[in-house]
Amino acid sequence: MHFKTWDDIAPPPNAAEQKLKAAAEAGYFCKLGPHDQIPEDPEDWQNLTEAQEARHIRAEVLRLILLNSDSCDTTEEGVMMNGAYISGVLDLTNCTIPGNLLLGGCRFQGQVFAPRSKWASNLRLRTCALPALSAMTAELRGQLTCEGANFNSPKGEAINLQGAKVKEDLFLRSATFNGSADFNGIKIGGQLDCEGAKFNTPKGEAINLQAAEITGGLFLRNIAQIRGALDLHAAKTSTLVDDLHSYPPTGELILDGFTYDRIIGPTDAKTRLDWLAKGDRWNGEFFPQPYKQLAKTLHDMGHESDAQQVRITLACKLRQDARAKLHITPDGDLGTGLHSIWHDICRLTLGAKDSISLLLTAHGYKPQRSLYALILLIAAATFPAQRAWDAGSFAPNSAPILLSESWQALARDDSIQNPAAEWTNRYAIPGKDWETFHPLAYAADVVIPIVEFGQTDAWAPSTERGTWGYRLWYWRWIFTTLGWIVTALGAAALTGIIRRD
Repeated sequence: MHFKTWDDIAPPPNAAEQKLKAAAEAGYFCKLGPHDQIPEDPEDWQNLTEAQEARHIRAEVLRLILLNSDSCDTTEEGVMMNGAYISGVLDLTNCTIPGNLLLGGCRFQGQVFAPRSKWASNLRLRTCALPALSAMTAELRGQLTCEGANFNSPKGEAINLQGAKVKEDLFLRSATFNGSADFNGIKIGGQLDCEGAKFNTPKGEAINLQAAEITGGLFLRNIAQIRGALDLHAAKTSTLVDDLHSYPPTGELILDGFTYDRIIGPTDAKTRLDWLAKGDRWNGEFFPQPYKQLAKTLHDMGHESDAQQVRITLACKLRQDARAKLHITPDGDLGTGLHSIWHDICRLTLGAKDSISLLLTAHGYKPQRSLYALILLIAAATFPAQRAWDAGSFAPNSAPILLSESWQALARDDSIQNPAAEWTNRYAIPGKDWETFHPLAYAADVVIPIVEFGQTDAWAPSTERGTWGYRLWYWRWIFTTLGWIVTALGAAALTGIIRRD
């Protein structure tokens, strides 16, 4: 039963309550105790000590003064009080509060229950102790401050602001929440600052910020403790101010759908990838959105190299996840066993393909790697080409030349170690007019499929004139195949075909 007028209060108002009414009507703080200390919890709220009774305010009396009823002439400043013991439950359901409620150093027996309430100004519970604050879908035109407060509902919700609207800031600095903190769907026009706070819900969600909209920035920096999950699913903020140590461990963080425009904190790829790894999976499912969001933000902030590394990591994880989905655990059935073997073969094939893609192009984000690979292949092919030439294991790649008398004379002369070199140096025609052999150009001709230097058209290794010619005859097919693979992947990377943006 709510009190309607001051005369309805029974038992009659005590000295502390009369002092509070006078202060509220004068527009100044009612000082019943220190503003920066939480009063000790009474052993028995029904039998307060004399000192506690001198600071005792009933929740129904506080409600009457706060709502500025006919018998109370509370100023626009509202209710401002320090050091009180507030008994009962402060029920403000569906109420419109015309002024502030500024409390400091107060202890509540029951919760503050204010769903669907409307506040014309600020609500402050600084350095207060209470079981819970429940203000679902409430609207505050000012700030909500819980700095240094202690909320104690270990088996329930310590604070519930689900669907609430706070026009200015929500300060939770240095507050302690034994129980879940539910901010699902909250809209905050200013900042949400959790610096120094403790959240303790070991078997549930410590902080639920699902679908929250925070215009002024989300401060998750220097948080003293988070025991339980932090749900940022579909949350949105302008600026994320954080550090990696303020997040819960892997498996307790949900980042899917979380969006932000800027980061104030570490922006290097390594630190941020460690952060994403904590929250890119939930119930075994991988979510790529956190990587896309981070890459976009880093790119917009000018950290392109770090953004690129995030994109590469996402590409690796997407491919890894695709391979993992192919795994089937055999259950003893022959059909399932054969199916599992086939999936394992596909998984290994995909693994090899993905490894080549990562090595040669970083999954399309570093196409220059394919150029480096081509240079290495050319260098590798140059060595056997030079050795084969020096060993005399090359011959003109032309049937008329091979059958000509001049070449036959050189090829059958056992005293000539390198007929090809002798032919191009001794004979005026056709040796002097033939394509001059160069090992580097020959290697490039073998490796690069889309460029012709004329070397492979003019010269061919012989399998009959030494081991190096024999080796090069077969190795050139390997070099050519590798050249095709590297070139094709490079072209695909340049055109963006193999990226998964």
